[in-house]
Amino acid sequence: MWNETRRFSFLSFHGDWCKMKSQTKNWSNSDRIKIVELRKDRMDEIGPSFCSAKWLQTTLYLQTGFNHSCHHPSPHKIPVEEVLENPAALHNSKFKKEQRAKMLKGERPEECGYCWNVEDLDKTYFSDRHIKTSDQWAWPRFNEISRSDPDDDVFPSYLEVSFSNACNFACAYCSPDVSSKWMKDIKKNGPYPVEFGSHHLGDLKKRGQFPYSHDEDNPYVNAFNEWFPSAYPQLKVFRITGGEPTMSKDFWKTLDFILENPREDLEISINTNLGVPRELIDKLILYAKKLDDSCKECQIYTSCEAHGEQANYIRDGMNYDQWKNNVTRILDETDCRVVIMTTINILSMPTFVDFLKDMIEFRKKYDSKDYNHRTPISFNHLRFPPHLQVSLLPKSYREKYTKEILDYVMKWHRDVTPLSSVKFYLEEINQIQRFCDYMLKDQTSGPKYQKNFVQFIEEYDKRRKKNFTETFPELAEIFELWKEEYSEFIMVKNLE
Repeated sequence: MWNETRRFSFLSFHGDWCKMKSQTKNWSNSDRIKIVELRKDRMDEIGPSFCSAKWLQTTLYLQTGFNHSCHHPSPHKIPVEEVLENPAALHNSKFKKEQRAKMLKGERPEECGYCWNVEDLDKTYFSDRHIKTSDQWAWPRFNEISRSDPDDDVFPSYLEVSFSNACNFACAYCSPDVSSKWMKDIKKNGPYPVEFGSHHLGDLKKRGQFPYSHDEDNPYVNAFNEWFPSAYPQLKVFRITGGEPTMSKDFWKTLDFILENPREDLEISINTNLGVPRELIDKLILYAKKLDDSCKECQIYTSCEAHGEQANYIRDGMNYDQWKNNVTRILDETDCRVVIMTTINILSMPTFVDFLKDMIEFRKKYDSKDYNHRTPISFNHLRFPPHLQVSLLPKSYREKYTKEILDYVMKWHRDVTPLSSVKFYLEEINQIQRFCDYMLKDQTSGPKYQKNFVQFIEEYDKRRKKNFTETFPELAEIFELWKEEYSEFIMVKNLE
């Protein structure tokens, strides 16, 4: 446990500072950074690997019975017998309790490698465990969690749920358990010829990750229906995802439940690709207005990480112009924020800066003050499947794209931008800088996955009726080089 003298000294300063800041309704970006800095010290006093997300955050994929407490670790299967015995095991699985115990002992759970990699790059960087534990949904329960028994069942403060894999997109890095359009591809054409991310349905079944169909009795959905009314009063953030949630009847039923049980202290977040038919967008906007009035806040989350036709290629099913128009509709017709999530991958690089330029244009129109930030961006780099990682690019490419990204982002740093309300925020700059550090780091497994990249792209083009070299002229040369090397590899294997 932490040193008591340091603890009370820290709490005295931290309490006085927070009391002063609480008199200001809206904190600035600098204030939020200061909060994370102060709370990071407190976390370190508990232990070098402590993260409240293991106790207070969970994402449930009810269509498969998988769970994780943060989007970075891979989801793990909740044995069905656990939820049949105790519906609270949806969040409090035995596996998760083991990871909690490790954190309280100061050990680093292997599944949390994303944060350990960030912290090992530079001790001054905030990893997501610092940001999550400092957040308003987690920090009030810091003492409770840090002193808890890891075997206790706890209710989450942040709950994300997916009811179904129904989706009209089949993004290049997604999978059949999350996208029904991907499932249709694999059922028709079989797995992709790559080492990881082939989406072999037999492998999904072995891992217990094959999704329940809509007409099946699903014990995980049954457990959720039993557990959720008890969990609901404890929630600070409730988020619904998919698949594409607007295509699920359970999504609309859940929103009706919330409207019937309003909570002034609850934030509602809805993940959507904003690529569904207009009538569903109209319905979403109607519900978003009602939720924003009956709860603390309603936010819309959506995703993109490239521009134009390259974005459409990555997110098969997307129309980039339609997506931008629907973002604009939500910002114009509601008071909701639209949070942009990115999954930065090798295909993002040529037009990533063009994408950022569009985000700045949104901010010019909709961000009026530092505290009225309506279009936040979350910068996350892809790690799986490995054949789509940015690190596969030759170093000269990575250096070029790093310079382009940093030059543009720093142009809109708060200290130099001519428009005080239009900027990249400090948290965003921190995320971009750590991504660029990661991108410049050499990877030992590159050649193997470069071959897989060629295999995947050729199959993806054939199945999705796309043309990589026409869509990505900036990467055509390196693709042809890898393709030639891959062809030689195949010839050698055939001779053997």
